[in-house]
Amino acid sequence: MTLVHISHPDEEPDLATVLENCWHLLQRGVGDRRHGFHNPVLGTSTPDEGPDARSVILRGFDSRHRLLRFHSDARSAKVRQIEAQPRVSFLFYDVAEKTQVRVQALATIHGQDSEPATAAWQGTRLFSRRCYLARRAPGSLSEMPTSGLPAAVADRSPTREESEAGLRNFAVVLCEIRRLDWLYLSHQGHCSARFAWDDAGMLTSNWVQP
Repeated sequence: MTLVHISHPDEEPDLATVLENCWHLLQRGVGDRRHGFHNPVLGTSTPDEGPDARSVILRGFDSRHRLLRFHSDARSAKVRQIEAQPRVSFLFYDVAEKTQVRVQALATIHGQDSEPATAAWQGTRLFSRRCYLARRAPGSLSEMPTSGLPAAVADRSPTREESEAGLRNFAVVLCEIRRLDWLYLSHQGHCSARFAWDDAGMLTSNWVQP
């Protein structure tokens, strides 16, 4: 697919092409670790704790169902926050593409006994599984700097058998895109569009003043 590049403000692409371009960039973010969309910023909130943000790794994207996927320690604060308030946001930016994409989505948590978690766990590298072997939850206070990993795997990847203990701490987060804001940056004039889906999945597309 040819990516959208605007060489002149009057040469704006059609909205359908812009959306296809966004899907392409999100898919690239899954497979290319060097792409700017690989590490989006996830925003969450709860009534008591207020807004929060952190970087996550984009692990999967399904354009047909508008689903973004990332993985998390099931004991983490972001999982608790999503359980309390499933409306989340993402911020993607790629310097080379001069493109920012903001997403509003509805998130669901899928723990160790779910099909999404089981499937994702099978495809997770042993080195990545090691992260879920920590004995304490992310954010736990410590008297000294620590990775929290068991000493036996602190400097190596676990064996497959060793790694299975981490499954109980593993969660998949699926996020259904409900709104997407696209911004293309250009010294000749920025260009922006908005795409929103209602509860029935019907799409409304508009150009937006940057």
